[in-house]
Amino acid sequence: MMNPETPSTDNSGNGLGLLLGGLLLLILAVVAWRLPHLMRAIEEVDQLGPEAFKTNGFALPDELLNDPDFLRWGAPGQIIAVDLPETWGQDKVEELSKNFRKRFLVSSSEVVGITFGDQSRAYPLRLLQWHEVVNDVVGGKPICVVYHPLSETIAVFERTVNAPGETPPLYGNSGLVLDCCLLINDRLGQGMRSQESLWSPLDGSALTGPRKGEALKFLPFTLTTWENWLETAPDTDVMAMLESHRNYYKKEPYLPYRQRDLPKYPYSPKAPAGPKNLDRVMVSGNGSERLGVLTDDLQKTYSSESPFLISSWFATHAREIPVEGP
Repeated sequence: MMNPETPSTDNSGNGLGLLLGGLLLLILAVVAWRLPHLMRAIEEVDQLGPEAFKTNGFALPDELLNDPDFLRWGAPGQIIAVDLPETWGQDKVEELSKNFRKRFLVSSSEVVGITFGDQSRAYPLRLLQWHEVVNDVVGGKPICVVYHPLSETIAVFERTVNAPGETPPLYGNSGLVLDCCLLINDRLGQGMRSQESLWSPLDGSALTGPRKGEALKFLPFTLTTWENWLETAPDTDVMAMLESHRNYYKKEPYLPYRQRDLPKYPYSPKAPAGPKNLDRVMVSGNGSERLGVLTDDLQKTYSSESPFLISSWFATHAREIPVEGP
């Protein structure tokens, strides 16, 4: 007769089997999650050679390649830009707000608000943080909206053409960063990577490529809460969620990053002691006349009739933009 106090060998085996099965499922889930990135990296090497792991196929000058604050974090397009997004009216937003699981916007949700001509549109940061680059047309004006959560850089600029009759370029995340701020590229199409230009949305200039030295034409916008934007633009519509990203939009991946206040990638020079690294700075002006104004109000409304951009305390110091206190 089996002693009731003696553990059953069969039960132990079953427990070990469940543990190993769960571990195997976890490994398979991680592999499935990383497989698309691995396949994309292999494709990059096949198309562009081993240097793609550093250049992503862009024609980069030695001074950029040798800059210790320049690096490749991933493949171009690894973060999926949105081109001409679907939009929702306020009735749809209100409908979603009644269901907690599907809640899209609440009164305190931050949005980038834009008005051109007789058309207004809102771009929720909770969507932008998963795409970082949105190419759109508002009031007949082709624009690009950029939000880079790692450097808190927010900018809106016009998608200008080189010559009359050309199609406005579509921009995307290049997979490269400089001073912990993303570099964007004008996407020319398959096999055209070496002819594309790299742009800094913080400096506003093309760093490489055929358009090197040209400047982005920044546009005015408003960064505020959904509640405040509705008061400013009561007829606004809203960038809609992508079905492929619905589960992602429910998450807040950058909250721990903001709480740690430690920029993810190298940058220099370091900002002096004082504000937090990721405190927002409103930057106006161009070139050597750029000036930043620091704010310590997280719910502040940023708006100007003149072009400007927003970035973080550390990023403006990395680009050596003079910053005034709040």
